[in-house]
Amino acid sequence: MITKEFISKIHNSADKYPDSIFSEKGKMYTCVNSFAYHLFRKHPEIFTSLDGLFVDGMSMCWMIKLLWKHNIPRLSFDMTGMAVDLFDRLNNNDETIYFVGARQTEIENTIRQITIAYPRMNIKGFRNGYFDSEQQRNDEIRKIVDSNPDFTVVGMGIVLQEKFALDLKKAGYKGIVFTCGGFLHQTTENINYYPDWINRYNLRAFYRLYKEKGLFKRLYYVLLEFPVLFTYDSVKTKLLNPGK
Repeated sequence: MITKEFISKIHNSADKYPDSIFSEKGKMYTCVNSFAYHLFRKHPEIFTSLDGLFVDGMSMCWMIKLLWKHNIPRLSFDMTGMAVDLFDRLNNNDETIYFVGARQTEIENTIRQITIAYPRMNIKGFRNGYFDSEQQRNDEIRKIVDSNPDFTVVGMGIVLQEKFALDLKKAGYKGIVFTCGGFLHQTTENINYYPDWINRYNLRAFYRLYKEKGLFKRLYYVLLEFPVLFTYDSVKTKLLNPGK
């Protein structure tokens, strides 16, 4: 992971949000957090290929401010961040959107919730994020390219969703892609996953630990590995590039 380039891409993405981000076609964006950082270190080719990065998580925002002196806003693709801005936009214009992710019953329920909240949004299609074969995955990519929605939202989990976004671009997709992590399965019962008081005190990570099974194993990466790795990468980069 080249930390300087990583920080630069995050800073530039935040500066362009929302106008350029929602209008420059053919771009692929993802969100990173303390858990995802160790995965991006293992897959730098994905990070360097994406057009923009946003920070999903206050701990990463704080670390960037501490070590790089940048005030980066938290911009996750959910109803506390980018999803609200994009959905408001689509509810008031003729642009289209396509969703891929979660399990079939989950994506159906989520689309129902989105439709209730944004009745004028033009949803061009949706599909679950599980494929029985590479051919089925390629067929879905071709379907999206051919239907050419203005926006595509992909929620398959870190790495898988980014690879899908990049493969869409390679296949000729001209729209804008956002990855969304767990947003599509979090929104099955209510468009607003987090209670207001959880948002107010930035306790979203702890709320997810409480609500979603299997997330406690992430604590090691979030509380221990991320601060160490990010500090190491930042200091190493500054030592190799003094004055920059």
